[in-house]
Amino acid sequence: MSRIAIGTILPSSNRVVERTTAALLRHLPGIDHCVARIPYAPDGSGQPPGAYDAASYATAARLLGHAGVAAVCWNGTRGAALGLPADRALAATLAAEARCPATTTALFAAAWLHRRGARRIALILPGTAAEGTAHIAGFAAEGIETLAAEGLDCPDNLSAAAVPDGAIVSAARRLSAAVAPDAILVWSTNLPGLPCMAPLEAEFGIPVLDSAALGVAALLDAAGIDPAPLGPLGRVFAAP
Repeated sequence: MSRIAIGTILPSSNRVVERTTAALLRHLPGIDHCVARIPYAPDGSGQPPGAYDAASYATAARLLGHAGVAAVCWNGTRGAALGLPADRALAATLAAEARCPATTTALFAAAWLHRRGARRIALILPGTAAEGTAHIAGFAAEGIETLAAEGLDCPDNLSAAAVPDGAIVSAARRLSAAVAPDAILVWSTNLPGLPCMAPLEAEFGIPVLDSAALGVAALLDAAGIDPAPLGPLGRVFAAP
């Protein structure tokens, strides 16, 4: 086929990844986007504590492989909380099942930060700052220090999709002023941070990385697709 396709695996309670990907791919005509979901209810049930349900991910990747996708990405941030070795193992499983390159949002985020020397970050989280402890530890194990985190007090994963831009912007401004990080991560693929990235980057002069957009950037990178047309939308799409 002449058209290239990319494949996303996302949580079943996510309403932002598809919206974000569609908004970005409008600038990259000729690319199809295929989606598969794994069980992850608004309350976080559907996946075992401290691990991935490997069978659900394997099935999702195998079905995406039926569509001939050029790359697969688990566009979820849970890998930071589980530890990135879990995501490395998951990516290997996804690649074997889909028969194409595979990656995850957390793996790409850590690699992107390292390439740009951004080792001191701040996190915007959907729930409470305390709930980010495992994510902070996961980044720390990769040599990335979290200087501060702010939660937006969402009661569950589904409600994160309805957070207004203003709440994300305000949290980013507080974090930037308080700790002067190298980068700020909107750390949930169900937080709608894409519209906030470029304006906040212009305001702060540092990368502001929306998680769902990171997952799309990861897919484009794995599929060998030039992200240059997306450069004005955020530094995550700019050349290294």
